[in-house]
Formats: sequence, structure tokens, C-alpha cells
Amino acid sequence: MKRRIGSVNTLHQQSASTQIRFDKASLKRVQIPYKDPLVISLTVAECLVRRVLIDPGSSANIMPRVTFDRLEIKPEELKCTGNPLLGFDGKRVESIGTVELLVRVAERDLIESFVVVEIHLSYILLIGRGWIHRV
Repeated sequence: MKRRIGSVNTLHQQSASTQIRFDKASLKRVQIPYKDPLVISLTVAECLVRRVLIDPGSSANIMPRVTFDRLEIKPEELKCTGNPLLGFDGKRVESIGTVELLVRVAERDLIESFVVVEIHLSYILLIGRGWIHRV
């Protein structure tokens, strides 16, 4: 049974044979050079999270507070941090804290740190370049 909360769904079974592949047919409607944002789905804390923006320009993984709440993570799992972030508009954004969560991509599990912020994003999560390199 799946629990659906907006774009976050709990998964009770995982397929060990998940593969991500792109072939020439995948590029049929893509204009080259490809400059659109890369938006994927990931399993985070045993929930399927859609609309995850891969941002190679970000040095941090960002989680809006609303996503933190939808994932039903206990507030006591947040670790306090005094480091503010610099937002897209150049303004300081104070973090609520950081949380470490299991992220599954294809057949690989990683523990990732997310900075939780009170901010509105068009995406459910923002994944930075550190994650890209680890994967």
C-alpha cells in the first residue's frame, strides 16, 4: 500500500533491478544542446519524492520545510546549524537545521545531509553537486 502526500509517496517494496538507461530513442524529442533543468524522482526516507531538481551549482542539498513535514520526519532528528545559506536572489536564508536521510537511486543507497529551510521552491527537493559526484 502506498501513502500519497502531495508528491511524496511511501514505498513498501523496492525493486532491486531498477536501472536508469538512455538510448537514442530517449533523445527523440530533446533539442541538443540540452539546457533544460534535470528533474528526477528519488526515494528519500522510504518515500518516493517526485520533482527533485538536480542543481550542479548548489553546494548543499536543500529541503523546504513543507517537504520535511510531508516526509513525517521527527523534529528531534534536526541538528541545529548556525550557517546561513545564500538564496537564489542573493539574500541570506536561515536554516532550520540539517537532517541526514537515506536516499536511494537506482540500486545504490546513500546517507545524505539536507539543509531544511523555510522557503518556497518550485521543486520538492534540490540536490547539489556533492550528491552528483557521489552517485
